[in-house]
Amino acid sequence: AGALSIASMTARQHLLGLERDGLVQSEKVKRSNGRPHYLFYLTSRGDEMFPRRFDVLAAALLDEVGALHASDIDGLDSDEKRSLLIQRAADRLAEHYRFSVDGRGLAERIEALTNVLHAIGGFAEWKETGDGFEIRDYNCVFATLVDEAGECCQGHVRLISRLLKWPVTPEVSDGEAVRCCRYVVSLSSVAQTGEGQTQERLGANA
Repeated sequence: AGALSIASMTARQHLLGLERDGLVQSEKVKRSNGRPHYLFYLTSRGDEMFPRRFDVLAAALLDEVGALHASDIDGLDSDEKRSLLIQRAADRLAEHYRFSVDGRGLAERIEALTNVLHAIGGFAEWKETGDGFEIRDYNCVFATLVDEAGECCQGHVRLISRLLKWPVTPEVSDGEAVRCCRYVVSLSSVAQTGEGQTQERLGANA
């Protein structure tokens, strides 16, 4: 309601209509007192309405397959080969969508990053926290390539850190009904090592 500048009752009516159409689903949130609260989240049918730019990721993966040499995958098992391809595809996307960080504060970098995530099919948002920022992507194309039980997506982490030129930490929230990729960008993590050293380390890993 706040984001759309509409009344709470109007927001509820919209949500009830979406639930009636099978696009969202509600879940009662337990509270010790007060009025009952409900969490609304997308159903699989609702999730399918958001476009995913699989063509962008597929092109990056195919380019990396074509560039592989036998020595690159010698001795790797199937999971290691898969991981290598995903990380290389992330590097290729980072190079293609790279933006200058010179003279930009971290907030400006993160806003530019979310624009890139939208361009490749994501549905991202960010907010400030006490020690930096939090990024959430509800429509990550990388998420379909990893096991749902996995703790994070290496490709997503690699892409974000390369573009930001700043370390990011994936966080897994147990019990959340809403599936999203959540990352923390901490100011203190750079304060401990120095931004220059961090950028040098990220560049060395490229």
